[in-house]
Formats: sequence, structure tokens, C-alpha cells
Amino acid sequence: MMNDEGNPSCQSCGSRRRRPFLFFGLALVIVALCFRKPITRTLSERALFSNDAPSEEMIQRGIEDSTDPQEFVLALWNRGKIVPRELAIRHVGILAPLPRPLPLALQEVLRDAALDPDENVREIALEMLSQRHDPALASIAAAELADADPQIRHLGLQTLKTMPEKAGLPLAVPLLDDVDPRIAGEALNVVGNYSGKDYGVKLRDLPQMDDPKPGPQEKPSEGIVKLRAGIESAKAWLREHPVQGEPTRGDVVSTNSSSRKLFLAPDFAMKSLDGKTVRLLDCRGKVVVLNFWTTWCTACIGETPELIKLQKLHANDVVVLGTSLDFTPDDDDTDKSATPDSIKAKVARVAKQRGMNYTVLLDETGITGARYNGGELPTTIIIDANGFVRRRFVGTRDISVFEAFIALASKPL
Repeated sequence: MMNDEGNPSCQSCGSRRRRPFLFFGLALVIVALCFRKPITRTLSERALFSNDAPSEEMIQRGIEDSTDPQEFVLALWNRGKIVPRELAIRHVGILAPLPRPLPLALQEVLRDAALDPDENVREIALEMLSQRHDPALASIAAAELADADPQIRHLGLQTLKTMPEKAGLPLAVPLLDDVDPRIAGEALNVVGNYSGKDYGVKLRDLPQMDDPKPGPQEKPSEGIVKLRAGIESAKAWLREHPVQGEPTRGDVVSTNSSSRKLFLAPDFAMKSLDGKTVRLLDCRGKVVVLNFWTTWCTACIGETPELIKLQKLHANDVVVLGTSLDFTPDDDDTDKSATPDSIKAKVARVAKQRGMNYTVLLDETGITGARYNGGELPTTIIIDANGFVRRRFVGTRDISVFEAFIALASKPL
């Protein structure tokens, strides 16, 4: 079609010029529709992996949406963050429920997790390995039973119960002389199961691991008297029936596995009671004892004297940070009418009454407590001078255990 001057019609030219753009736009729409799900999934995974305190529901959705659930869980574990690591271990068993065998990569992670700095992770991994009668259990139990923490030795003794008696007995015998009565009592039960003898000791009659230790002049309780008699009787039986051979260790757990890497403690910035801002990075060069507590937690308050002793003994090389979670609402113990100022005043009052000689921090937002999974009280994290997590545990410990943790955290990697 020509215009009055003999040139092609502008309408026709415009139509030809627009056609390539229409095709290009249509192609973009098709590409977007085809790749919408993968793009959305990638963005969701990035958001999830950047979250230091995801919920279990978020992780479950991430696994369900993932094209490779095993790689998703391994990536979550390798992030080196406290909450994601625990959730990753919890989901290992879901990926390969019994009686299906574990893929090698997940088996290696579970074995490493059974010797993890985080007590929660250890407990979950040990239970899964015990259910599967993993051949590395004897080796893992031997390491647990030699640990400085009585709670970890307890986990090791629980592991022995899932093993053949002949394999477990040689590992349990040395713990008859354990300094913790509960551990000695549990070891006595292992010997009793093997010998078929009842040594007349009930664990419920023995002091709990976190009970205050009796003074040197105090008369031993009836439970302790029975324990001592039972141990002597067990040792007499063992002299007549010596344990044959060395403990069966099965597969030796690798000490240089790539998946058992120490991980950095997440940095934080919180106000102390005196109004100063304290950052974890500012504590580099010293061992940090990060203790989460509240004014209404009886066990937390009971542990305070041990932390006071620890700070006195290590004034130059250890920083104790008592981090109050009183600002985080609790259904049972939180005063709903409390204001931030009244909460701070209460924390200050308790700190003064208890003579806390260490820095008291205020987690006013609850973010730090969530990142360290500090909701179960008291929760304590031992961080070495380079910022790596060396221990994370729930419950109280006495000064001797803290001293052992400090000594281990002070050793070079």
C-alpha cells in the first residue's frame, strides 16, 4: 500500500516493526512460565539458608520442594549454623526410614554428629545410629565414655545398652570409678546385667548429676553407701571372671572427616546492664562462656555460683556472658504486664542479689537466643579464642566440668 508520495504506508511499516517485538515478548512469557517453579524454588532455598533460626515447618517445606532432598539436608548441615544443623540431623531419619539403609553420605554425617560439639545433635545422632546397630557404635561409645562431661558419659552408657554385652562390658568397667555417682551407678548396672547379679543399687537413690556436691565432712547418703558396696562386690566378681580381650570397636570413626568441621559462633551485639554494647567479635582472644538464663529459671539461678567461681578463676582469659532471655515471652512465667524498663530492673536486682561478677547481657529482641537455640534453660555455649563453638549443652554443670571445657577450648585446633 502506497501513500500519496509513493512510499510504503506507515501503518504497514509499523506492523512489520512491531512483529519481532511481539514474538520476543511472547518468548519471554513462555520462558518465565517454564522456569517459574525452579526460580521460585531457588529463591526460597536462598531465603531459608540465610535464616539462622528457621522453624521445623520451614525445613520440612524446603525438603518437600527440593529436587534432591538429600543434598538439601547435607547443605543445611554444612551451613555451620546451630539451629539448621540440629534440624538437618533430625531429618536424616526421615529421608531414609527404617528398615531402609542409610546412604553413605548420610551415614558419615550421623557418625560425625554423634561426636558433635552440640549435645542436642549428639543425642539425636546416637539414637539413630543405635536403632540401626551401626558398626561404629563401639568406637563412638568409647569416645563418649572418655568425655569430660558426665552428661556425655551418660549418653555413652545408654549406647552400650544397644550393643552386645561382650562388646559393652569392657567399656563400662572403668566407669565404676567415675567421680559422678550416677555414672558409676549406671556402669554398675551394665556389669550387673552381664553377671546376672543384683547389686542392690537404684539410680533414683543417687544424687543427680547437677546436684550440689557434698562437702568433705558430710555423711554420705544411704544411696552412696549402697553404691560403694555394690561396686566392691562387682569388682570382686570381675576379679574372678576377668573381662576377656579388648573392647570391640567396630568401624573407627574418622578424626579428620570433612563433615566434622568446627563452626563459628554467630556474632551478636547486645546491651549490658550498664548500657554498653557488647559484641562477640570484641571477645576474640579469650574463651567465651555464653550462658542463657532468666530470673525465673530455678536451675539457672542455681548455676550462678559456678559461673561466679569460673570468672574469678579465669579473670584474664575467660569472658562469662550471662545473657538474660527475660524479654522473651513465656506462657507460664512471664508477667504479661511487665515493661522493658521493669524487666531490666528485675534482671539488675537479681544480678546484684546473686553477686554476679560477670557481664550480664539483655537479649531484648530474642534474636540472639533464637540463633543459639537458647530456649531450653539454661543453655551454655563454650566459644574458643578464635570464635569457634567447642561445646553447646543444656542444663547445669559444676565448676570441675566448666574447668575441663575451658582447658579443651584453650587447646589449639
